[in-house]
Amino acid sequence: MQKRKRRFLRKGENLMMLRTIRLEKAKKAEQQKELTISNAITRCKLASAEVIPDINELLQNNTIGNLVDSLGRDNKKKIRAESADALAHIASGSSEHSNLIAKAGAVPRLIRLLQSSDPEVCEKGILSLGNLLHFAPNLRDFIISHGFVQKLISLIQDKSTSTVILSHLTWVLRKLCISPQPSPPDDLAGILQALNILLYNPEAKILEDSLMAVRNLAHGSDMIQILLGTEVVPRIIYLLEHNDVMVQKAAVQALRNIASGSEEQIQELLKNNLLPHISALMSHTDADIRSQVLWLLQNIADGNHFHRQAIMNAGLLPKILENLKAEAIPLKCAAALTITMLAIDKDKNLLCYLMRQGVIPEFCNLLFYEDNEVICNLLHVLSTMLDVDPSFTAEVTGIIEWSGALNNIKMLQSNENEEISQVARKMISDYFS
Repeated sequence: MQKRKRRFLRKGENLMMLRTIRLEKAKKAEQQKELTISNAITRCKLASAEVIPDINELLQNNTIGNLVDSLGRDNKKKIRAESADALAHIASGSSEHSNLIAKAGAVPRLIRLLQSSDPEVCEKGILSLGNLLHFAPNLRDFIISHGFVQKLISLIQDKSTSTVILSHLTWVLRKLCISPQPSPPDDLAGILQALNILLYNPEAKILEDSLMAVRNLAHGSDMIQILLGTEVVPRIIYLLEHNDVMVQKAAVQALRNIASGSEEQIQELLKNNLLPHISALMSHTDADIRSQVLWLLQNIADGNHFHRQAIMNAGLLPKILENLKAEAIPLKCAAALTITMLAIDKDKNLLCYLMRQGVIPEFCNLLFYEDNEVICNLLHVLSTMLDVDPSFTAEVTGIIEWSGALNNIKMLQSNENEEISQVARKMISDYFS
């Protein structure tokens, strides 16, 4: 009986020893794994200040694999946040780095971090996804396919979501709307739903990124038509009067892209009472905003005669002329190109008005500016002014000679641009030979 008892005790002791050994092995393996992850994070932190680790080095050390594995360690919030941060640094290396991270299975795990109750974990997950999109736009639909847009909407609608998190999410949405492919992004309805909410946010940075997201979407007739069928466009026009310069600038850029659509789409845009909202921006203290508005007007004027007439009926021509006489060359060029678009119908009364407003000397001065598009358009308008009415000819030729532009036009006869050289030769042959 005693022998049997001793054997039983020894057996129990052996089992306990085996269990202890197993636990020790598991503990050491866990410690080794944490050490590997810690080393990977440390390497990325050290490298991020100088150079992103080489692809071969990352593969050899399985750095990305270890970092991706650590994203799923629910009880280790600090490690999850630091791993996401390290992946964001690696993603900034190149498109190849970003695609390698996605191939390692990081995307679904990073998206799951958005559900974390820890703000730092959530924030690092968002920023890592943003870097993936920034450096590898081809991952757009792949990230969307893992439910990112729905997670985004959920966080946007949650009133407890902090402004910092919302700002990061909007930045990622802006990247998501960049179209490397000709087709619009997947889950477009969800993206437009998110934008419709974000465009009413009081934070200027969130508004700016939301507007830039619309700008990124507004390419191609189909996509522009979809945008015109939503409440997004009236809201953008309203935001032209926002008190933040960056918001105004982003709103103008979004509308500029929308105005690059068909004649029918430009007409639909104008029905939203756009032109009266533009008027005040033509005298804005920020020269870049004025330039952007002028590029927007060029797109509208490129539509048809009625669109050009609408610009003049809105009283915008005097303000365009004011910008033509500004000191900044880019602003002068934008104004000059807008005027050339308005003059495309060769309306005699308009051309006469432009002459009386001192347009010709300004145009002549810009012929010295090395931009073929500007030069070509200006030569066409000057040629039209010479052709449209014999009573204008002597005045126009006199101003061209007085401004010193005649020598430049003569030089343009040998310009590499065939259209420029042809117009210049005709002008010299017909009026200055």
